[in-house]
Amino acid sequence: MRFNKLSLNHSKTSYMLIGPRRKRLHDFTVKINEKTISQTNSTKYLGVYIDDKVTWSDHITNLEKTISRSVGIFYRTRHYLNKRALKSLYFSIVYSHLQYAIGAWGGVGKTSLRRWNVLHNKIIRAMAYSSFRSKLDPLKILTSLKWMAYISWR
Repeated sequence: MRFNKLSLNHSKTSYMLIGPRRKRLHDFTVKINEKTISQTNSTKYLGVYIDDKVTWSDHITNLEKTISRSVGIFYRTRHYLNKRALKSLYFSIVYSHLQYAIGAWGGVGKTSLRRWNVLHNKIIRAMAYSSFRSKLDPLKILTSLKWMAYISWR
């Protein structure tokens, strides 16, 4: 950094030890220019939340918050927008978040994804003008929304 005349913002810099806790070093400190860098258990990097055990739990929690904000939008606007506009709205504010960096975090188990799958199904029900308590039937939804493929995270 000195050679390239770069500076480091110590207040924004932290480090994370990744792996099982039993194999980690306990008395581990990082110092740069005589200043100690803080250790963190989770960090946001390029829009993806990475935790020290690589379980993606923080990223999935963030996705849940994002999707839960969108549920209300769909229930309030479904009576004013046609199906084409709802589909466009879905792909712009929901699907884009779900697909971002899915190659990294997409291999998590079904139990981790269960909570936001429920929220996603609420949005699909709203787009199909169904009651929020109705059973989600993928074939019925496909035909009512005129989608070529149904996105399922079951």
